[in-house]
Amino acid sequence: MKTSLSTLIAILASMLYLAVYFIPDMGGSDVMGAQWLYASSLSLVLVGYIAIRYSTYAEAISQVYTYKFTLVFSLLLFWAIGSYFYAINPTETLVTLARLITTYFVFINLSILFYQQDRAVLFTGIAYGITAYLFFDSIYVLKTFSANLRTMDLDAAILGLNKYHGNKNVTAASLLIMIPFAMYVIMSAKWLGRIAGIITLSMGVFALFLMNTRSTYVGFALITVLFFVGLIWQNKSQIKPALLFFLLPAVLAIFAANTRLQLAVAGQENAGGYGTVTKRLGQITEGSDRLHLWGTAIDYSLKNPILGAGYGNWKLASIPYERELANELFVPYHAHNDFIEMFADLGLLGGLCFAGMFVLLLYYTFQFLRTKCGDPLMVIIAFLAVTCYGVDALLNFPAERTAMQSMLSLAAALVLIPLDKSARSFTAMPVVYLLLGIVLLTPSIYVANETFESLKIQKFVMGEVNSDPKMATIDVEKLPDMPNLSSSTLPMKAMMARYYIRDKRFDDALRVLKESENDNPFLHYNDFLRTSIYASLNKMDSAHFYAKRAFNAWPRASSYYKNMIFTSAKLKDTNEIKRALQVSLDAKNDIAITWNQYLLGMFEVKRGTDKALLETLNQTLKKFPADTAILNPTRVMLMGGNSSLQSLTAKGNALFVQGKYTQAAQAYIEMSKLDTGNFTHLENAGICFYAGKRFAESLIYFAKSEQHPGNNTGKSAYFGGMSQLSLGKKPEACASFQRAQLKSYPDAAAAIAQNCK
Repeated sequence: MKTSLSTLIAILASMLYLAVYFIPDMGGSDVMGAQWLYASSLSLVLVGYIAIRYSTYAEAISQVYTYKFTLVFSLLLFWAIGSYFYAINPTETLVTLARLITTYFVFINLSILFYQQDRAVLFTGIAYGITAYLFFDSIYVLKTFSANLRTMDLDAAILGLNKYHGNKNVTAASLLIMIPFAMYVIMSAKWLGRIAGIITLSMGVFALFLMNTRSTYVGFALITVLFFVGLIWQNKSQIKPALLFFLLPAVLAIFAANTRLQLAVAGQENAGGYGTVTKRLGQITEGSDRLHLWGTAIDYSLKNPILGAGYGNWKLASIPYERELANELFVPYHAHNDFIEMFADLGLLGGLCFAGMFVLLLYYTFQFLRTKCGDPLMVIIAFLAVTCYGVDALLNFPAERTAMQSMLSLAAALVLIPLDKSARSFTAMPVVYLLLGIVLLTPSIYVANETFESLKIQKFVMGEVNSDPKMATIDVEKLPDMPNLSSSTLPMKAMMARYYIRDKRFDDALRVLKESENDNPFLHYNDFLRTSIYASLNKMDSAHFYAKRAFNAWPRASSYYKNMIFTSAKLKDTNEIKRALQVSLDAKNDIAITWNQYLLGMFEVKRGTDKALLETLNQTLKKFPADTAILNPTRVMLMGGNSSLQSLTAKGNALFVQGKYTQAAQAYIEMSKLDTGNFTHLENAGICFYAGKRFAESLIYFAKSEQHPGNNTGKSAYFGGMSQLSLGKKPEACASFQRAQLKSYPDAAAAIAQNCK
């Protein structure tokens, strides 16, 4: 089998898999839709090619399935498949399973194609190909960064480096995992290849450190240390060339990146969240959010050690942990550690299998180096690529990203190349492999295609999730049944219900809400929409029932709390208003907005002010002296101020709760004219324009509110970012979220985590 054609086919297959790096979103809301469809389709094509050359590859198939790594990976795969039958949301398991199956066959296919090939030709060809990919990816980062800086601040310029990878963290990790192969070119090539390798390495490191991603800083430092440890152990004569041709250019590139970032920071009026390399290095130990996420995932794993939540279902199991911590409807979605998340998804067996795969790769690397089995430099470089992935998996969630999964599969296959031929072989495995390829990859392609089609519609549906829906209902009804959750775990049928509500098709809305009741049983977004339906029908008992159920499940969500106060006030139930306040306070939501809504609700029920209500108002004003802009309209109302303002406030609140956002906007605009010292009227007008999908106007009012001298909160910046996100201006949105975070707006960090990293 040691033919040049077979080796070229193996190199070509590797490059085709890694070409996923350059597949854009193709009209979807996220690039991974098109990328997973490509990777799964390519995997089936390669299974077909191997089937055509069955006699050539039969031995390779049998041998690959004797690898301990393959056996552990297979056990993980089939355990994950079995979790479909107990998962919280089986459909979500199918969506994520399609990606795991694809990753599995990327590894299997490449391992088969690599079997008994000319190692030097194979590894060198792949290394040169990946180095070329690194060169072009680096050009994209450097070119886009410079272009972004001409029109936006540093934070937005960095966050905008996400064309092919979904977010800038994945872009950075994708750069890092290619760098070891440029190191191989530098260390193994003649002068022309070495020069090309040095240039590419320098560009790659420069781009990497521009991106302010701390996990990749750690990863780069670790692979550098491991590289020199390996050389000291295996070939001390290469230490000097490594210092001269790898470390020196890399250090110079890091200093150049720091200088470039210093110039960018100097050109800014206000400091943002990102900055120089030295600033980000000083922030490496900052990670309280990750520690919380890890802690909750570990707790769930300990409480569900056998089965877990079902593959891909941690995103749902995590929600109850956020009840008294997260504002609005923020869902962590990932544990920011794939190892811990695998234990949460699949219990002890699944978690051990996933961790065991990396332990096996470390073990084999050590064994090959110890026994001088295989070229030491190739062994070291392949393991460094695995290490890059491992670091990212410890701090982020590369499991859902096609480019990272493809690189992991390739790197693992390269690590295992030196394995000796086993005397054991499973004679039936070639046939089993081909059957598995057809049986597993065919539905995976179907699922990937359904997900891709859904993401194309979600791009618009999710863009107006906080606004008056404008998309045609007939287009929304084209949403596939799979996936049944959005990227933020909102049930897709609940998204469809919003359009039925707009069209006054309340029976259809209630029907799809019932059908999706268990798609996400923890978020109670369906109950939130039912509240709106029954309020519109003036069935306040029913509206209150669902408002209460949603609020009890998620008391820190301001929209749920506002609905609870509204329906209680309409039912003249002061006990429920008081209970809602206490529940909100018990959920550690003791903020001005909470008390403000309470005061408004009690004022409406009492149709005026009494001594107790005035005392509560005065205590609230003393407790939150910095929030007078929020509380002043209520103070004016309760103390018998402007009757027009009272009327407009009641009108605006009622219209907003009923979902008549555009009409409510006019009321808030009138309030802003009557009460010019209060920025919240401008802010509320912006929210209503946003809700009516008049994004350009919403941005005007959010800007006015943000610039108001009395505005000391980050809410206007946050919702301005949401408006920009709806317009597809992600870099500008992320800059707005950063401004909101600087003012300690509670939802800003969640928005950045979900959209900007």
